[in-house]
Amino acid sequence: MTAIILTGGKSRRMGFNKAFLKYGDKTFIEHQIARLSKVFDEIILSANDARLYAHLNLPVVSDVIPGKGPLGGICAGLIRSTSFHAFVIACDMPFIHEKLILYLQGQIDGYDVVVPRTSRGLEPLHAFYSKNCIQPMYRCLHEGRLRIIDFFSEVKVKIIDEQEFKELKELDVSTQPLINLNTPEEYQKYCDLKLPNRRKS
Repeated sequence: MTAIILTGGKSRRMGFNKAFLKYGDKTFIEHQIARLSKVFDEIILSANDARLYAHLNLPVVSDVIPGKGPLGGICAGLIRSTSFHAFVIACDMPFIHEKLILYLQGQIDGYDVVVPRTSRGLEPLHAFYSKNCIQPMYRCLHEGRLRIIDFFSEVKVKIIDEQEFKELKELDVSTQPLINLNTPEEYQKYCDLKLPNRRKS
């Protein structure tokens, strides 16, 4: 399958492109690519300035309709994807856990969206989407309905509650992989945490 990394946010609160924040000796996006490449055959970057990511040697797609937020980026990534389902993740979620992603993938079984739900609500920037979502996404974009979840009523959605994957001992996972970092304070708080399954070189 395909993974799509959304990198197009304006990062107003962080004040810096979050994809290039350093975590140890690598940037967030480099960590994500390294971990996602263990699970996915194809990785696509959703960004409106391909030049910034040229050094990563990955395909870059721009929003189908500029200025419409992450929904446009997901739609563009799905159009470019060579697989029917794709995993979408935001570039400010560095704590990737492969087993959680594989667990979500295993729940697809005919669904168009497989999305976790935590105490914060749905986590649509750490979820699987199928190409059946493209046309409903287009409609939402043209109608100005820009929340990612606005098209969910038009496709088959499976929600995975937090308690479900926290109780699976083989996952050994908390909600940490679903944390995104939006402010310098949040970035500093998590800078010293170990990435899941990180090994010393």
